[in-house]
Amino acid sequence: MSKPWHRCILLASLGLAGGCVAASDESDAVARAMQRYQVAARTVNPDSIAAFYTPTAVLFEPGIHPIRTRDSIRAFIASFPGVRVDVATATPDTIEVFGGTAFLWGSYFERLAFPGQPLSEQHGEFVTQWVRQPDGTWLIQRFYRIPLPSPR
Repeated sequence: MSKPWHRCILLASLGLAGGCVAASDESDAVARAMQRYQVAARTVNPDSIAAFYTPTAVLFEPGIHPIRTRDSIRAFIASFPGVRVDVATATPDTIEVFGGTAFLWGSYFERLAFPGQPLSEQHGEFVTQWVRQPDGTWLIQRFYRIPLPSPR
């Protein structure tokens, strides 16, 4: 995660220290939303996962066309019946909040078992764009995953 005290020092030097607490609180709220998303992702429940996306969200998965809209994301997740998620982690590196928009950069690792296929392990980097909803919740507007090759 980004270091909130860096932002606090800058804001204080500009006489805007009051913005420090709000920015940190919002970053924490986005981090908690990502943690809840990861719990849902481990269940591979299309409805639970889709609930974290805005109606106009876009999911960018490697090797396929962008998946546009919450309903299409739900259908995409549903297209993997019987998949088992042994491990799915997302580790935030940086969270930046700009008003009602936040960007969370991080790394991911997942170990999946698809029916009739060998165990699959994937890792890489990701960035998510979150938008604050009128009720204060944060939802994903865009999710980019960038896989990295396994170390030799």
